[in-house]
Amino acid sequence: MKTILITGATRGLGLAFARELSKLQDAKIILAVRDLKAGQAVAASLGPHVQAMQLDLASRASIQAFVEGWSEPLFALINNAGLQFTGPIQFSPDNVEMTLAVNHLGPLQLTMGLLPWLRDGVVLGVGSGTHNPDDHIAKIFGFRGGRFSSIAALARGDMDAANDQKAGMDRYATSKLLFMATAAEMARRHPETRFLTLDPGLMPGTGLVRTAPAPVQWVWRRVLPIFTRAIPGASTPANSAAAGCRVLMDETSQSGQVYDYDAKRSSEVWDKVFDPAFGKDVVDQSLKALA
Repeated sequence: MKTILITGATRGLGLAFARELSKLQDAKIILAVRDLKAGQAVAASLGPHVQAMQLDLASRASIQAFVEGWSEPLFALINNAGLQFTGPIQFSPDNVEMTLAVNHLGPLQLTMGLLPWLRDGVVLGVGSGTHNPDDHIAKIFGFRGGRFSSIAALARGDMDAANDQKAGMDRYATSKLLFMATAAEMARRHPETRFLTLDPGLMPGTGLVRTAPAPVQWVWRRVLPIFTRAIPGASTPANSAAAGCRVLMDETSQSGQVYDYDAKRSSEVWDKVFDPAFGKDVVDQSLKALA
């Protein structure tokens, strides 16, 4: 029986992953969710081999408790949970800027804690084209790419941007750059586990912009999904989750690489993601922040 753990599985891509993986006959699916009641409802709808457990990636104490309570080998960990704030800056219970906490430091703490249970297993993370300053689709939507200074500065919320919206977009893009570079570095440091990244593409209708102004949310949820097939670089949660599952299950998927929503090696990855010196710096600083 394969045990697969998914974070952020009550909506959007995470829910699509849960639905896709629940079709497996030889797998136990664990939904690690902040809202346990919502997670239990999703689990009940998918069958008896799907369970929900509480996990708040914004809280180091919650992650530590989750890790200490874990006691079985994992076939896969899917680091899916993520968020983007386009309003005033917010901080985690540990006084870390929330985007960095949930999108990068939290998943890293969880992964490191579960690593002993992931020998010969797979860690699949969810990246984003927004990390790349040359991604033409991301640029159309106003993203400037990742803007890394230091983990300490990002934790304080330091960001050179014209307003809260731009700062929030920069923080999101930067968190994804760090997350993807960390996956590549973890693949170099821990060859006993495969580290893969999925770039799911632009997915209109998901909860990513749930903190955006109401008009933006309305367009994102009601208008853009109608035109998904016509938008270059766009996909749906169901399509991207199916691609992610193919990559996850394919033993030939190369550790440290980034795959797109067609389950092919992505051609839209910034070279910085694969730079060993950059990856080492990011992971060393991140682990120091978690120490």
